[in-house]
Amino acid sequence: MRILHICNDFCGSKVHANLYKRLDELNVEQTIFTYYRGTGKEEKNQFEALHTSFIYKGILRIWHRLFYHLKIRKVYSELKKEIIPLDYDLIHATTLFSDGAIAYQLHKEFNLPYIVTVRNTDVNTFLGIAPHTWLMGLKILRNAQRIIFISKALQGKFCKHIAIRRILPDIQNKFVLQPNGIDDYWLNNINRIERTISYNVIYVGRFDRNKNVVRLIKAVLNLRQLFPDLRLHLVGGGGSKEREVLRMIDNHPDCLFYQGQISDKDKLKELYRQCSIFAMPSIHETFGLVYIEALSQNLAILYTRGQGVDGMFDRSVGEAVNPQSIKSIENGLKKYFEQPSAYHPYNIIDFDEFRWEKIAGRYKKIYEKALVNRLNPSNEIC
Repeated sequence: MRILHICNDFCGSKVHANLYKRLDELNVEQTIFTYYRGTGKEEKNQFEALHTSFIYKGILRIWHRLFYHLKIRKVYSELKKEIIPLDYDLIHATTLFSDGAIAYQLHKEFNLPYIVTVRNTDVNTFLGIAPHTWLMGLKILRNAQRIIFISKALQGKFCKHIAIRRILPDIQNKFVLQPNGIDDYWLNNINRIERTISYNVIYVGRFDRNKNVVRLIKAVLNLRQLFPDLRLHLVGGGGSKEREVLRMIDNHPDCLFYQGQISDKDKLKELYRQCSIFAMPSIHETFGLVYIEALSQNLAILYTRGQGVDGMFDRSVGEAVNPQSIKSIENGLKKYFEQPSAYHPYNIIDFDEFRWEKIAGRYKKIYEKALVNRLNPSNEIC
């Protein structure tokens, strides 16, 4: 079995490399084709492998963001220069609209089967504001062997879309729910000690509009009237809101503590364990590995209603909020601090489900059964 991964975000996220590395260890023959805008990304996230080859192509230009079909034609043309399509048994497209369109073209021309993964950008960008791409999206979905969702919340939002509802009876038997994994470090250092109740909140992430850190800060500042000891520790940086966030930190040094970027996991672990709740009310979130990291350290979490980890666990892990409302974020934090003992993250979660080794094994089975299903459509993946 030889797999072609079409992965436009391979350089931007370690999630894909974690999966492909474990698949390589399971002796899966695979090629990773990644395409992007700019230069200097060659070999980024590449790993030592026995069964994996890498193709990096800096072929996108700024106008490709506006001209979807032109982008697809460009990428498809470049891909065919780099590979012999019939050398592969199956294609895994890591996004529906961008990577999935390339997989669909290969399917049309070479009759290759493919599976697609639906992500945040597919639902909130392409389905949300790009109707000129919907017809292609429907073709991709109808012809895919399997349609993978990273989170239950994203699957729910996807199914409610007007364009998807029309074809839902034809495609829902292809759905597979498979969350991402987290770094083994957190799984090997799960905190099972009773959480010390404190008024320390922690945020880890970029300081951009989507991560919504400005509203989180405003909610914390407002709550100081009720909880004078409330503190917010901010880890990360960068992004379009960084200057505003740093200004707010400078103006409130008594309750906002900027920790900067922390790459040392031991240091981040200790900071987690000094806090009671992790808060990241993102506007949009495909999954959110950092929520699972925080849960592994026995923190409660504040997360976005209808996004990311919402619906994945019992509500006793934390509070779901409306990210557009500062008041909703306030109320979520307030509810936690009024009864912190009601939240029991590590008691209800099987963290072993988030091991990449186990997840790769499940993907391998998905690949194998997708190939069987191609020959015998009555075979279904459980």
